[in-house]
Amino acid sequence: MQRVFILLITATTLALAGCQPQVPAATHSTAAPTVAVSASASVAAVPDRLQLSLSVERLGQDIPALKTEVDKITANLLSYLREQGISDTAIQSFAIRITPQYRYDDGQQHLTGYQVSRRMVIDFHDPEQHSPFLEYALNNGVQRVSEPQLTISNADELYQQALTQALELARTKAEQLALTAGVTIMGVQDIRESSNQAPVTRYRVPAAEMQADVSLPGQQAVEARIEVVYRLSHAL
Repeated sequence: MQRVFILLITATTLALAGCQPQVPAATHSTAAPTVAVSASASVAAVPDRLQLSLSVERLGQDIPALKTEVDKITANLLSYLREQGISDTAIQSFAIRITPQYRYDDGQQHLTGYQVSRRMVIDFHDPEQHSPFLEYALNNGVQRVSEPQLTISNADELYQQALTQALELARTKAEQLALTAGVTIMGVQDIRESSNQAPVTRYRVPAAEMQADVSLPGQQAVEARIEVVYRLSHAL
């Protein structure tokens, strides 16, 4: 009786297996082959915009007197800039800032006075104007100046030129690879722009004389980088 039961189970299993849907045989993929290339190009130009940041600062005990002195220096600088044709829209003059100054003796904090300061930021459309102004500022109460920042006014236009050159270079590279492999380019499958924002060119202000002939802007490169995937024909 036990042998009959085992045979019955075996027969049922075979019957179920015969009812399963047939899995089609794997077919050969017909997807077009691809080649991925990366390329970069840059366009150089002389910066034509300059931003200068400086701080008018005074130290002491009498806050109103310190503020009066900072305001006087600031007004003098603003007057000079306006005389040189610099528009008020190109000048940022921030609010007064008062910072307590302390001295530490044996772990004890002692107030020694206050620093009263005002930060100014000037955008020069003509970079050559900044050197005479900087010399004037240093001779009229300014003691702290940040590094000038040089930029290119038509950077977007130059970037588009670099982007076009990078795409042309990518095509040339892909065609060379395809020729070597015995295939041809059928089209573009994907384009990715991998460029970062062009960095701002910086340079340090000479510590000695601030004459125009020693403050040179140099050149700044606007760079574009791309990655392109091309569809290829099947090898012959």
